[in-house]
Amino acid sequence: MIRRKASLAAALAGAALVLSGCGNDPDANTGVKIVKEVGAAMAARAKGDAAPAGGGAGITRAELNQFNTPMIMAQLPASGLTAFFVPYATNGAVETWASPDNRTISFRGGVMVATRGFGPDIMQSSGPSIGQIASGSGSHTRIFDYLDGADQNIRREYACTVKTAGVETITVVDRQHTTRHVIEDCTGNGGQFRNEYWFEGGNFLRKSKQLLAQEWGYLEFQRVVDKG
Repeated sequence: MIRRKASLAAALAGAALVLSGCGNDPDANTGVKIVKEVGAAMAARAKGDAAPAGGGAGITRAELNQFNTPMIMAQLPASGLTAFFVPYATNGAVETWASPDNRTISFRGGVMVATRGFGPDIMQSSGPSIGQIASGSGSHTRIFDYLDGADQNIRREYACTVKTAGVETITVVDRQHTTRHVIEDCTGNGGQFRNEYWFEGGNFLRKSKQLLAQEWGYLEFQRVVDKG
């Protein structure tokens, strides 16, 4: 059964703290407004001469601390996109996260299985569980379904292997995390690709780099807020 919040605005509204200076604006308490304010701050900062400290596309840990809902920062280097996603709906084991501009990403335990709003979207896919990836070894098959320009299905199949690359300390928006780096190498009729995963404290996925489409490359995810 699908459980969906009434709207993305409502999903974020109940999940975010009000930033100071909002006044009597009736929309001030909505998470969408807050995320847009953070985005505006990031854009304004990007116009400055100095690069922002701590990475994270210019957002700071202090700004993220204003939120009390789980949040993922997603980046698509091929297009220069940076967007922030919060939980929006669940359908069995699949959880869909959404951004204020109506992009969605569906995960099964952290493994991306579908996207909408990116252009070259994964319509559906099958592949490993997060446990299989986290094990750091083994092999599996992946299948991705896309639509071409004529709305015809294109299926790409890959044979994949998993290996552990070792312990690695990473920084996610001003905060260091000790992680276990796992690599997934895949070869098939769509070519080759390498997904990467950084696990913290067992199977908690702190960061990942997962293929969107061969033509567009990878979506890079960082879990920037854990609260919820």
